[in-house]
Amino acid sequence: MYLNAEPTGFTEAYLLSYPETAVTASKASFKWEREDWTKAAGVVFITGSLYLFDEELSDLVIRNRTDFTKGLAKVGNQFGNGRYVLPALGVTYLSGYLLGSDKTMDTAMLSLKSFLLANGVTSSLKYLTQRQRPISENGKQFWNGKGFSHRRESFPSGHTTIVWSIAPILAEQYKETVWVAPTAYTVACLTSFARIHDSKHWASDVFAGATIGYLTSQLVLRTTPKLQVNLSVNPQIINLSYNF
Repeated sequence: MYLNAEPTGFTEAYLLSYPETAVTASKASFKWEREDWTKAAGVVFITGSLYLFDEELSDLVIRNRTDFTKGLAKVGNQFGNGRYVLPALGVTYLSGYLLGSDKTMDTAMLSLKSFLLANGVTSSLKYLTQRQRPISENGKQFWNGKGFSHRRESFPSGHTTIVWSIAPILAEQYKETVWVAPTAYTVACLTSFARIHDSKHWASDVFAGATIGYLTSQLVLRTTPKLQVNLSVNPQIINLSYNF
């Protein structure tokens, strides 16, 4: 008995979907309707409102720190750390491959794409906005300092971007499992809280990061081909093909 694997452009289609998704994102605003513009205005309004009260919100969280909140923050910080997230996605893909689970492999690849694209946007904004972290005690202003420095990288929150770029994908991929979505979003909120709690980010940084991550995940879900495994068997040959 022989096993024949016949990939039909899976890797190529997946890789090509990266620039295709980026192009789709760049053209999206030209197709917006009134509802879309209203949502965008809402995001800008909330971010601006949080900016006005960033210092007060930071002080409020600092005054109410406890051993319990410190423990929560320590846990939450781990889920938004790329050094842990990337290996976890690799393990997830490998597990799906070994177990023959196309959904698990899909989830890993969708999450990776969302992670990379969202993190690319956030990293660019960090460098362009030049905002110092609350822990530096140098104020909440943007472009705070001379020239450009990688040390001024508060806006948006990278950890928050990462966790919110993956949580919606887990929720969508496993929507038939009732506990996955609540767990994924709880973890995302916990990470968001941790960044403010530890004075690593302002509240507006966290909201902007969450927005970037969430919107990227939705775009990725709509524009990325998914792996489907079709198995046909005859007495001598098993044909395994990957289709979109």
